[in-house]
Amino acid sequence: MIHGIGIDAVDVSRFKSAMERRGQRFLDRLFTRAELDYCLKKKAPEVCLAARFAAKISFIKAMGRRFDFRKIEIKRDAEGRPSVVAAGLSESFRVNVSITHDGDISMAETVVEKTE
Repeated sequence: MIHGIGIDAVDVSRFKSAMERRGQRFLDRLFTRAELDYCLKKKAPEVCLAARFAAKISFIKAMGRRFDFRKIEIKRDAEGRPSVVAAGLSESFRVNVSITHDGDISMAETVVEKTE
């Protein structure tokens, strides 16, 4: 049974401006060390980070409650698909997330299913 659906879009240029204005402290409040290590190696880290931010927001919307951003991690599974790991998330939930980029927009959609 579907528990919730969330969607979010992030303007990459605005996100990059926020990164430049607010610096490392901004990034440390939003992302885990593993996310930063992965994205900051990319040619355009702002695209990677904006997509992960969109995924976190869409997950929060789908869950219908607040989470600390650093307690949510967007990872890639063995096939390269995005997945969500969230501290305190019951095993009775299955999370499906999709991320896309088009031009200056990063988007994510999350569907949370209750398995019990």
